[in-house]
Amino acid sequence: MNKIFKIAAFALAGTLAFAACQETPVLKLTDVGPETTVNSCTESTYMGADIKFSVTIEDKEFALSTLKATLLYDETEVNNLTIRTKDNGATYEGTIQAPLYKDIPDGIATLVFASQNVGMGLTYDTTYVALKRPDFASLTLKTEEGDSYELKKTEDYKYELTQEFPEKVKGVLVTPAINAEGDVITIGWDGSALSASKTASIPFTAGVAGKYTIAVDLFTLKASPLGATNVAAVYQLEQGQVMDFGGVVDLNNWTVDYDFFEVNDDFTEVKFRAVSGNYLLTYDADKLYVKAEPVDAEGNPAKLSEDGTGTPWVIGLNFGKPVIGPGWNTTEGAYPMACIGDKLYQFTLTAPGQLAVSGADFKIFHQKGWGGEFLTPDYAEINLAPAFEIPAADGNIKGAALEGGKSYKLILDLTGGVKAAKISYEEVYIPVNMLDIKVNGVNAMKLSNEVYKVMAAPVEKNSIISFSGINNPLDWYVDPDHFELTAEGLKFKAVTGYYSFELNLAEQFVTVRRVKEDGKAATYADEGAITFMGWGVGHPYIASPLAWDSGHLITLAEVEDGVYQFTGVAGEATDTTMGVRWQYDSEVSFKFFGQAGWGAEWGTVTLTDEAKKWLYVYGNVELIKVDESGTRQPLELGATYVMTVTDCTALDADSKFNCTIDFRKL
Repeated sequence: MNKIFKIAAFALAGTLAFAACQETPVLKLTDVGPETTVNSCTESTYMGADIKFSVTIEDKEFALSTLKATLLYDETEVNNLTIRTKDNGATYEGTIQAPLYKDIPDGIATLVFASQNVGMGLTYDTTYVALKRPDFASLTLKTEEGDSYELKKTEDYKYELTQEFPEKVKGVLVTPAINAEGDVITIGWDGSALSASKTASIPFTAGVAGKYTIAVDLFTLKASPLGATNVAAVYQLEQGQVMDFGGVVDLNNWTVDYDFFEVNDDFTEVKFRAVSGNYLLTYDADKLYVKAEPVDAEGNPAKLSEDGTGTPWVIGLNFGKPVIGPGWNTTEGAYPMACIGDKLYQFTLTAPGQLAVSGADFKIFHQKGWGGEFLTPDYAEINLAPAFEIPAADGNIKGAALEGGKSYKLILDLTGGVKAAKISYEEVYIPVNMLDIKVNGVNAMKLSNEVYKVMAAPVEKNSIISFSGINNPLDWYVDPDHFELTAEGLKFKAVTGYYSFELNLAEQFVTVRRVKEDGKAATYADEGAITFMGWGVGHPYIASPLAWDSGHLITLAEVEDGVYQFTGVAGEATDTTMGVRWQYDSEVSFKFFGQAGWGAEWGTVTLTDEAKKWLYVYGNVELIKVDESGTRQPLELGATYVMTVTDCTALDADSKFNCTIDFRKL
């Protein structure tokens, strides 16, 4: 290690006054620091390890005071150590840990030594240490009980081990030796993340004993499971038995599938509702939800038999549990009906959190996947009006007159076999333990543990929106098209009308949509509402694209009569930064519609001269693509762009409306 520079400094001080008649001593100061020699210092090591150093300090004029070692990442101090230097000409040794912080790549740290004498003279010496993130072939998990488990590296900085574990595994991670002396790095828990400076045990907790995966990431410093995150196990359950979820499920926060479980009114007891048998229970700590699936003795998903015994499955679009799931998906989007009696099945959904008020379309299958299915001729009786209908021979069940805030239980009677099915529905009450959240005094309903929604609230333009029941709403992400943050609060920028407010408590943002007085989706024909869908646009960030799914549509903010806008920052497709809502490259392709889904849409689209710098019309509106010369005009990363829509005409005979689009960088 070469000495980079030496600086002398001194501090001014006044005289010290003693009692009367005593001679006033003089404090002797100097601007010359001690002679300092850095004998040795660790030249390279790992983040989380100790940096060792040896420094000799000598001063012929003054007694020594202190040696301070300061470690910096870039220009930020991350650790320091002060040593009292009593012996002149002595050598002082010490260690200072290089902190292991999340998301920091390999790099060069700066270690500054400051030696000081009693005359306030200072000398600075600077050295540099190359640091790497720990990234070994394996890690050892040493538990409080004395057990050891080897976690193998799966990719850079990531380690996993899958096997049978007890419900809780508490311990620390230990690296292989990092040097010839056999030093290791011990990684513990700081209460929220992995930490090399803490020795508290990492609280791996699955909720139930069994086979699961322990995983750690030494780049993000995350670990799992730290609760019942997607832990699944097969149980033999009896109808009516009181459930014991191993202390994991707190019904003040968790929800369960109410077709399989019955919860008492004060949320203190859960009983199993379905018939006795083998069930795969999945504890999902992300959604705080307990899911039940009927299985056979080997743990395979149960199927429906021709005599009506077994399990029917529901697959389709714009419905799901605990929230609306992926459309026509046979894995994450296939849901079992619960057998609650001899060949009697039920399937319950609450609108709009689990069942879209408009656009619901699903059918009943004989298995968890494609294959046998219920066609219209298979039903001996259909009693679904007015909420549902089966309008075609394919047997698809569609929402017809669904209302937000209501729960609907489908009842399938197969006592006559699968070719003489009877299907009906009834409105039911589902007990919900929910927060008291209001927007402008209107109660919000619970869609999930993370999302609450006010179905319809009257709002006047330029009024101040009030939120109650949530913490620090003014610190949330502010949609720049619907809100303006003022000294009085959040001012509403859109025109007067009825709006829904969907509040995401986890990510702290609000989605505003134009609606009718009863909470149903507004239309262009009636309210002048323009629905926005497409690729390369997202809300509240681009990694959550609008796409072409009627379950994730939004309405443009009508900021003045007939004037609509959408504002966002340009970014990468995977960006999760709030407000980054335009994809900067040529993947942008969007369209306007006159309702929540397919139907009325735009006809002729006119671009202003400013918009033509970035956009062109090709059926949809898209970013200008690469031409023959290889040039294009993509959006500027990090810049803010606003789209303004004007000159909108009434719907013509073909249910089309014309409009003009302006697009510009702010």
